[in-house]
Amino acid sequence: MRGGPKDGKNMSDGIAKAFIACGWVAAGIGGVVTALVVAGGPAAGQLVAYGIPAIFLALAYGIAKRSRVCAVAALVIFVAMRVEWYRVAVQVEQRRGGAVLMGFWVTAIVFTLLYALGVIGTFAWHSRQSAEHQPGSA
Repeated sequence: MRGGPKDGKNMSDGIAKAFIACGWVAAGIGGVVTALVVAGGPAAGQLVAYGIPAIFLALAYGIAKRSRVCAVAALVIFVAMRVEWYRVAVQVEQRRGGAVLMGFWVTAIVFTLLYALGVIGTFAWHSRQSAEHQPGSA
């Protein structure tokens, strides 16, 4: 029985693919937006400044190829970077005012959820694929 209650693999391939898409889209957007910010800033001429965007674009590709390692790495790196960027957001809000922290939290929560869905999707995908290739599965 495919995806039935007996095997515990209740997520369909379609849902797993949608979750995976959440992960690679988040990493892709993160990579592109970061590259644009770097290109428009004082570090634009420094090749090393494009390292983080390149890593996220590579992780997006890996997640799209259903890599669990890339999905987990993207989530962990994103969360670690947000811990550091929180300090920066607080300083910017103190200097300039405005709702910098509100924007920080909204984007941090949304992207963390997207990355987490990517992790769930890649693990579910591999779990379903290995269950389908076991003897006695239909």
